[in-house]
Amino acid sequence: MEKTNSADLPHNLVGFVNDPVSQQIIANVISSTNMAYSESFQGSVSDVIEFLKNNRTPRVLVVDISDSELPLGDIAKIKEHGTPNLNIIAVGSRNDVGLFRDLKKMDIYDYLVKPLSNDLFSRTIESVNAINSEYVIKTGKMIQFISSVGGAGATTIATNIGWILANRHFKRAVVMDMDFLYGTANLLLDIKTERSYLDLLESSDRVDDYFAETILKKHGQRLYYLGGLVDLMRGVSVDLEAFEALMDLIKKQFNYLLVDVQREINDINKICMSKADSFVIVTEMSVASASNTARMLEFLHSYQAGKNIIIVANKVGLSNRGALAKELFEKVIERKIDYLMPLDESVTLAAANIGQPLVTSSSPLTDILESITDDILGKKESENIAKELLAKEGWTFDRVKQMAFDMFGKMMSKLK
Repeated sequence: MEKTNSADLPHNLVGFVNDPVSQQIIANVISSTNMAYSESFQGSVSDVIEFLKNNRTPRVLVVDISDSELPLGDIAKIKEHGTPNLNIIAVGSRNDVGLFRDLKKMDIYDYLVKPLSNDLFSRTIESVNAINSEYVIKTGKMIQFISSVGGAGATTIATNIGWILANRHFKRAVVMDMDFLYGTANLLLDIKTERSYLDLLESSDRVDDYFAETILKKHGQRLYYLGGLVDLMRGVSVDLEAFEALMDLIKKQFNYLLVDVQREINDINKICMSKADSFVIVTEMSVASASNTARMLEFLHSYQAGKNIIIVANKVGLSNRGALAKELFEKVIERKIDYLMPLDESVTLAAANIGQPLVTSSSPLTDILESITDDILGKKESENIAKELLAKEGWTFDRVKQMAFDMFGKMMSKLK
């Protein structure tokens, strides 16, 4: 499915239904309500997912689940590819109260049973529009990356995880470089940066969708960069209310905001910390890094208690002389290191020199970055919960997987 909006603006409404009558009714309502940037197509769930992969998430998405064998699973897949504020209207042929309740539990807006009518669909769209002022806005997740010492690699890790989220998990993501004096995240994405957007943040009243479109730099279909350098003579100065409004706006528009922050605890960083959902501390295996990491953990446990913290030891093997052993490092910080990333200068330097994320090349670092991304996505936590529940029943995770394979094999043999 190619892009249908040349201006690259998000659609107000997009509908995918499997019959021409329903498609025409959606088109009629779009026309009668003068709903700009709205379209209807004949298509299936797979067409919906393909559209979401290649286009901005619409405000309202109509999806036909009449032919879906696993409607709840298909809706879950669609939600994975959309941004947090996507309103889904499901259309189906089953007048099933149980299905309706299950779909509502998945936080879809409504379920309409065919045949559609102009009046029914029009009233549904009016109700979606009416709740905008009252609706609890869902937001994306904000992940804060901090280097425990200069050059530990938080910028590289944040940028590459942003690329993975956008290109392998089809999430809309922003890499935000908070080093307004010497930031380099743009170089890793081969983006020519201009003056810092801080120069434009004069008032929170100016922060709107158009403002965000103006300051974000695009890298591919779903990855964006936000940064820029201020004049060294002027230094960093910003309207804090406007900055906070910008953070709120971006979290509404994107699935993930990856913030590469400086170690200093200033007012801007405090705003980011307060809005962050989790933190990634990037360390080296040195005494200074262990000491700084311990202090950061103490601060975060006090200032942002209860939020997830991931520890990544980067450049392992950089220098055996003076490097702390893993056990000693963990004793200093009083917790386990989550991920160890070996030094691979040939890959990292080559990627940096051509402005290309290192995960696009074949390297052991890619697998580790994929694992960290899965952790951020919550896959690791979900698997641990599943294992705990299975353990209570005396089952192992591997046993359940084998049972699933056995059942699939029996189904296939019957089909033969």
